[in-house]
Amino acid sequence: MTLPMDELWYSVYIITLIYCAILIPFTTFWYESDFDATVAQKIWNSSFYVVMSAVFVALVLFLCWYYTGYANFEVSIVQSGMMLLSQFDAYQGIHSCIRANQDQTGLDKTTLTDFSIMDSSYLSGDLCDSKSSEAIRRTFKIDVSFPAYVAALASFVGWFLFAPYAGIGMAASPFDSILRFMNRPKKTIGKSEYDRQAEQIALKALELHEKIKAVRNDERNNGRSRRIRNELKNLSVEMEQIEDEDRELQKLYPRGEDRVTAWTLTVWGYWFSLFYGIIALILSITWILHVGLYILAKEPVHPFLNSLFKELDSVFNLFGTATFALYCFYLISCVVKGNEKLGLKFLFVLNAYRMKLGATTMTGLLFNTGLIMLCSTAVAQFCSRAFATYAEDTSAIKMLSVNVDHLQNIGVMFREDVFPAIFVAFSCASMVFYVFIKAHLGWFDKKKKEAIALQNRNRKGKFARMFTRNKSKKSTATTTNVQMSTINET
Repeated sequence: MTLPMDELWYSVYIITLIYCAILIPFTTFWYESDFDATVAQKIWNSSFYVVMSAVFVALVLFLCWYYTGYANFEVSIVQSGMMLLSQFDAYQGIHSCIRANQDQTGLDKTTLTDFSIMDSSYLSGDLCDSKSSEAIRRTFKIDVSFPAYVAALASFVGWFLFAPYAGIGMAASPFDSILRFMNRPKKTIGKSEYDRQAEQIALKALELHEKIKAVRNDERNNGRSRRIRNELKNLSVEMEQIEDEDRELQKLYPRGEDRVTAWTLTVWGYWFSLFYGIIALILSITWILHVGLYILAKEPVHPFLNSLFKELDSVFNLFGTATFALYCFYLISCVVKGNEKLGLKFLFVLNAYRMKLGATTMTGLLFNTGLIMLCSTAVAQFCSRAFATYAEDTSAIKMLSVNVDHLQNIGVMFREDVFPAIFVAFSCASMVFYVFIKAHLGWFDKKKKEAIALQNRNRKGKFARMFTRNKSKKSTATTTNVQMSTINET
């Protein structure tokens, strides 16, 4: 007994579409509703917007399927005459095909070729070779079912997010983990050093607070110009840097009764980050090589990872399957990493619903969940294309590769491997950025931060006097309050 895999694949894609088009938007509108709204008002407002968006998506899908829901398959028609095996040795000139007898209606393929009428040189032909110029080619148009078209269109849309996200994540996942280990703190600090650094962070937060107030006043007086938007953007980046410094400071001075345990777990976390970075680097390099050798080449140069999976299966069936799953799930992790790094900046949307550890809003989390779920449709289609040799004759290959490649209009993007080429381009560009730019220029950034820290240490002014007059014994509480006021102002 076999499972109905076609129906299961269609169900997965349709459920993903329902999540992205109905459930996630409904929950997002629910959280975006007014705080004073009643439950009935929230349900009404959320349902109204979701119904409108669902009707729009349904109309787009139906119209696209109605007018372009066809798959074009090119078929080569081959034909050949017939001869007895006993005649083969006598006619060695027939090296490729046997021409059929000619009659008044054309070629007669139902009777044995009459060698007494035609010589052997004439009999040799290429009509039975599908790749020859003499072969007849015809195109057949086949209707595609609505679930299959929805799966193909979801993969097509998901590729526009998957290519940049996964491409950037291929470099960001390993290098961010390795750089985090390289820049790790080597030891804890004492209370006096902690208070001094906390004072510097609070001074920066107070100064940033005053800058934001000044920009807000300028905005109220002169309007929201491009200059003010750029200043607010820079202040937002500066605020994130202050938050990162405060987060790192808390790691250097663990508090509580189990300070030793907390510091030990922190050290283990950095070593685990190094281990993950090395594994991720190996996975990223092999992924890029596999795409170049197996997908982008006009004819596959080498099956590469497909051969690896088969070799592991020959040792034990679970090994190949587990490694196959590892590479697939790593793609999803790269998508999440790329989404965290890039957001929607490539669509010229300024940090909309950006994800940040410990500072992601509920609506931002829901919105990015929808983006990642949409990318997962492209991940499934990409893996079916990349591992076609290993997963041959499966329902996924039939639905996500064969049918999708021959769809009208959008099929050419898959046949010509346009999206995998964009994915490799983003991956290589990100690798260059991390290896040659960030790793090299990061040294200058570190020196610059040290110079700024030295200036802050010797800074004297109204912010230092303000903080000194209001200094309390608990520097952490002061820093937190200042940061919260800064965030509210922003």
